[in-house]
Parts: sequence; structure tokens; C-alpha cells
Amino acid sequence: MATTTYLSSPYAVSVNAIDLADNCSSVSMTLGNTSLDATAFGSTGISMTAGLQTVSGTLELFAAYGAGDVEQTIYSQVGLGTTTIVIQKGATVSASNPKWTITNCMIKDYPIEMKVGELQMMSVSFEAGTWVRAIS
Repeated sequence: MATTTYLSSPYAVSVNAIDLADNCSSVSMTLGNTSLDATAFGSTGISMTAGLQTVSGTLELFAAYGAGDVEQTIYSQVGLGTTTIVIQKGATVSASNPKWTITNCMIKDYPIEMKVGELQMMSVSFEAGTWVRAIS
């Protein structure tokens, strides 16, 4: 069985058009749809159909302070529900380098953790909104 290995290093990670890729150590996201019951009378099994889109995810960011940097960017988006997050795999968008755009998502908290002797990290969770996957 043939296998292919890909390095999972995003080309771009932005929050409301502010590029945070150079301060991002990981991205996780789950994109999908709610399941709606479409079972009709006389059916012999349950039928489902897609409902509204679902979005959830986390950005692991190295804390950086200053205008247009990580802390200020996340702080300005907390609680708005209108945040746009873009994750792009490669420099040129293609089938092997998709780009995901999540609009109107919610960053509900402003997490700050400080530990002696460690790099300061912010684990930023986002949810809700709509998503589009582009390959061209």
C-alpha cells in the first residue's frame, strides 16, 4: 500500500487579516454540518441530511505583545462573533494546498497562561460561523 507523508506546516494563519503564522505552533479545526433527521413514513431505516454548518477549533499561539500582534489581535476579537480566521496550507491554493476561510466565528475567551521558564502560550478556541474550502 502506497503512503504519502505531508508536513503539516501552514503557510498562513490569520485572524481578521492579521497574519499570525509566525507565532502559531498548531491549528486544529473540525468543520462539518449538523445532522437532520429526514426519515419518512414507510422508511426501514433512519435517513439523515445536512443542516447548518458547524465550526470548532483551536489556535495554539506564542504570546506576543504590541500593536497588531497576537495578544492585541485576540483581545480585540473576544466576544464579537464576527471574527474571520483563514488557514492556508501552501503558498499557491490548489487541491494539494487548500485554504479554509471561517467567517463570523466566536472567540469567546481570552486565555493567558504564564509559567516560569516556559514560552508564554495562548490556547485560543473558536466556534460557530460558516466555512468555505478553496482549492483554486
